[in-house]
Amino acid sequence: MADLTDKPFPPGRYPLVVVGSGPGAMQLTYCLGRLGLDHAVLSADDAPGGMFRRWPIFQRMLSWTKPFANHEKATRAYERFDWNSLLSDDEQLRAIMPTVMDGTSYFPSRPEMEKGLATFAHRAGLRIRHGVRWESTRADGKDFVLTTSDGEYIAPAVVFAVGVAQPWRPNVLALEGVQQYGELRPAETYADRRIFIVGKQNSGFEIATGLLPWARQIVLASPSPTRLSVDTRSLVGVRARYVQPYEDWALAGGVVILDASIESVEKTGATYRVHTKSPTDSSTLVFEVDDVIAATGFVAPLRSLSGLPLQRARPRSPPRRVALRRHARKTRGECRRRRLAPAR
Repeated sequence: MADLTDKPFPPGRYPLVVVGSGPGAMQLTYCLGRLGLDHAVLSADDAPGGMFRRWPIFQRMLSWTKPFANHEKATRAYERFDWNSLLSDDEQLRAIMPTVMDGTSYFPSRPEMEKGLATFAHRAGLRIRHGVRWESTRADGKDFVLTTSDGEYIAPAVVFAVGVAQPWRPNVLALEGVQQYGELRPAETYADRRIFIVGKQNSGFEIATGLLPWARQIVLASPSPTRLSVDTRSLVGVRARYVQPYEDWALAGGVVILDASIESVEKTGATYRVHTKSPTDSSTLVFEVDDVIAATGFVAPLRSLSGLPLQRARPRSPPRRVALRRHARKTRGECRRRRLAPAR
């Protein structure tokens, strides 16, 4: 069994380098190992799942793991009820998450997610070089050269499994004092304050849910209407565990949900003035608030990758899919000809 505290993969040349130690990177290195493909894994974090030491800010995941279901654990059918365990063809590595959860919720907490990933890494004997920071990447012929805090790694192929975990904000919110998802103060410091949250997706509603017991008023605004997963019957939209602010708005409890663009934000002493405009009739509203919070999405930390001459391969359609498309085109054409044919 590998010791997770050792330092494998010293700087040098490898057939493949994987950057990251979250669920994606760990699933990949496990599968590569099962296929016997040599590779190195690097991570800036000290242990697997470093992202879960930061997000979600109010502790629990959106994806469920149900300890009890109509299927036996460690079966393929049970995976429908456990969205957080990594996949494996080894029964000892399946359905790990329900074994590390305390039963208070079927949405795992951040510490439970960390423990689940660490347990998988230990049982699977995954080798990861922790504590090494990826700093930049450059092309050198057919190879990529990764500069890290430990030295240079050279490989013809690199997988950056670093997640979409870097909060992003538009220029209109680039104002001193505007807070970002992940930069919030303790919830009790928002007591009796007026809060303007820019963004009406899960992160915005997560913040609103966490601050609902404290804030005097919460405004959530973005140009697009709010969509709820219970209405779309999919993962599109705000998940059900964050809909309390939506109900508060529907029952006129003090929350405001606004379809509007943010035209400008200005600091006025100890408060902010947020200027908004309706996307339907261009009417404007101005809100005076105590805090402005940007919940405007996340991006991957690309660093120097955006400057490299990378090509994105277009996936080739399987033959059956191509045949179905041709059949559909032929059928549509035949139907069109029949509609246009004169009646006899």
